[in-house]
Amino acid sequence: MNFPLPAFPNVWPQYDGHRHRTAAYVRTPEWRGWYQDGRKLRNVKASKAFIWPKDGRNGSTWGRMKDVLQNKGPDIYVAFGARKTDCVSNRPPRSQWAGHPNLDDRGKIFTFNSQKFAPWTNSGIGGRPYGQCYDFRTRKYGRQTASMWTDAIWQQEPYKNRKWNNFPEAVRTLDGTWYQDQQYLPQFLGGPVNNEFGRGRFDEHLNPIRI
Repeated sequence: MNFPLPAFPNVWPQYDGHRHRTAAYVRTPEWRGWYQDGRKLRNVKASKAFIWPKDGRNGSTWGRMKDVLQNKGPDIYVAFGARKTDCVSNRPPRSQWAGHPNLDDRGKIFTFNSQKFAPWTNSGIGGRPYGQCYDFRTRKYGRQTASMWTDAIWQQEPYKNRKWNNFPEAVRTLDGTWYQDQQYLPQFLGGPVNNEFGRGRFDEHLNPIRI
């Protein structure tokens, strides 16, 4: 069955429909404003949302409440967007909220102005002192140290073996080097046939379609 084209002007066949990129805010004085698809948007009233990142551990509701009581885990941040639906897309990336942007975002300039939009973070009333970063080992913020973890990949929740295994699957050190526990890798990357999560077949990557 043939369906008629929408009665819109300038309609042309395309391989895929165009999906707009999330609008971004530019702080450069001569360009200041919200931009999308190379155009400056008009009459934008920025939306705000609170974002509470996860570091990969204690991801349950009760686990996060325990973090609050113990002063552990990532801080809550304010995200801005040209539209309400853009706030999640504009949430701070992992390297930014952890305070290690040099490892993943070299040369990137973040456009959020905390002095203007969240002045309490630098007033001593709330927030953390400037220059602190997140240690994924202690799960607290502090000054950089040689023993800190700048990132970590924890076992997916719910994880039943935490009582005897308090180590993540992989950790990243201050210089950006990753150290991986080999038991969590698939066989074709050097991992074992079986691990604590399941059983495999020697020298074969199991494909659900073939089982």
